[in-house]
Formats: sequence, structure tokens, C-alpha cells
Amino acid sequence: MSLRVPVLAVAALGLGLSLIANLSAGPGGIGPGAVWEALIGFDPESYDHAVVAFQRLPRAVIAIYMGAVMAVSGTVLQALMRNPLASPATLGINSGAALAVLAGAYLLDLGIETQGIAALAGGTAGFLAVLWVARLAGLSRDPRGLSLILAGALVSMFLTGMANAFLLADPVRRTDFLGWVTGNINHVYAERLYDFWWIGAASFGLLMALARPLTLIALGREKAASAGVNVPRVRGLALAAVVLGASSAVAVCGPVAFIGLVVPHMVRPFAGAGLARALPAAALTGAALCLWADLVARTAFAPHVVHTGLILDVVGGLVFAVIVRRVYLAPAGAAR
Repeated sequence: MSLRVPVLAVAALGLGLSLIANLSAGPGGIGPGAVWEALIGFDPESYDHAVVAFQRLPRAVIAIYMGAVMAVSGTVLQALMRNPLASPATLGINSGAALAVLAGAYLLDLGIETQGIAALAGGTAGFLAVLWVARLAGLSRDPRGLSLILAGALVSMFLTGMANAFLLADPVRRTDFLGWVTGNINHVYAERLYDFWWIGAASFGLLMALARPLTLIALGREKAASAGVNVPRVRGLALAAVVLGASSAVAVCGPVAFIGLVVPHMVRPFAGAGLARALPAAALTGAALCLWADLVARTAFAPHVVHTGLILDVVGGLVFAVIVRRVYLAPAGAAR
């Protein structure tokens, strides 16, 4: 049962406060008032305004895009797979997209736009490879879905190893992608966001349009079919939207793991099982968390700036261990 709170209003307020904090904090902190002035009345002669407009704002928008798309993708994957560990990172989407970008850049010298197309193809291939390996391992005879997660881990490790091989093969080009491959939210990737943002927006729009039938499928395929839902079609469209949306986020700033895994668990107790409410709540919450992770990456180790993906990987690893303990290591009757 979901708690009776205005979850969307709270999530939207949290995102707004997170954005203000992200734009204000940093070396020589810029107050909220100056940030607001930079946004509504940019002064090209002001150094603070230039920092906000050309460095912090593009970085914040990228964080919002990454966080929202990954959170929505994880929410849909966990609902359709009926597995609390399902996410773009655990089902081969992130690693497949990352490998395709590196392979395209190293082998074919692809530009930014064609790297995005490669990411979409790679994310799709990685996800399909996970499903194939899971079926070989006997997914249909595994009610707790452990084979799916193990297949995801196996395929992801293999694809990540191949991606690392490309990085090691060319030391000169390594510096161009070493930060990106660890999930680097950076204002220099604003051009990538400009090229690919519409994919995530279209993905979210399609998932919202399918929210009601997806909710019925999550509650049981037989019940959904009896209610008139074309289960194979809706499921296929939703998975395609998830894979393409998550892959587009990887194309922008590299693979980020934590958001898609943990945000659905944060939102579900408040938004309930209905995806029409859970998806926008997840998008807002994921965007806010990514903004805070980016803020920590910029300020916690000053004067050094670490990659946002590293911060999220550390936290995500701990959360992953907790979820595994609750779901797979607890007695069957105690698992929730």
C-alpha cells in the first residue's frame, strides 16, 4: 500500500531545491540570487553568470537527463521482469552501449552523432544477449529470477572487459574516453545531450502512454490479457523504449549504474504499483539524486573533481549488496 502523500509535488520540490544547490555550490560559491539573475538576465560581463550559464547549468541538465532516464528505465524493468535487481546496469544495456561507442570510435572513427546510433545498437544487443544467456540457464524454472541477474552480471563483465581492451589498445585516444566510460557528467558533453535528448523524451512519452497496460502486466500477464491488453506488443514496445532511452543516456555521459537500481525502491512505497504515478515520480527523484551526486563529485574532494559515476558506483554497490541480501539470501518467506 502506498503512503498517502503528494509524491509528485514532493519530488518536484526536491528536484527544484537540488537544482538550486547544484548551481550554487562550488569554488567561490555563487548565491541563489546570483544564480537566478544569471538564468533570467544573463550578463556577458559577469564571471559568475558565465560560470553558471556555460559550466554549471549544462552539467546540471545532463545530470537531470541521466538521472531521469535511468530511474524510469529501472522502474519499468523491475516491473516487467518482476525482479528488484533489474536495471539498465544489471541487464547489459549500459555495458553494451558503452562497448559499441568505443568500438565505433576506435575501429570506424565514428563522430558524436554516429556514436549515439552505435550506443542504441549496442544497448539493444547487450540486453538481448542477457535474455539469451538467462534462457539457456533456465530462466523459466527460476521463480526468483536469479539466473537473469547472473546472466546480466556475466554478459556485463564480458562487454566491459572488451571495452577496457579498446581503451588499452590506443593510449593516445584513451584520454578521450577514460572519463566518459566511468560515467562522467561534464559540461563538455553538452553537444552530446543536444543530439540525443529527444530519444529519452520520446522513450518517456511512450512509457507514460503505456503506463496503465504496463501496470496490469506487472500484476500478472494472465490478468492483463483478460483485461484486453496485448501483452506481447505492449511488453515489446516498453522494453524497446527502455533500451533506447537508457542507451541514449549512456551515449551522453557514459554508463551510470546506481540510479536505475535504487530509485524504484525509493519511489515504490510512496507512489504505489501504478506506473502512471511511479514513472514521473521516479524521473524527478532520479534527476534530483543525480544532481546531488554531481554536487558531491564537484565539492567533496576540492580542489579535485571526481567523476559522478564513481560516486554513484560506490553507493550503488552497497545498495546492491543490501538488496541481494534481502531478496536472495533471506529465507523465502521473509524475502520482500
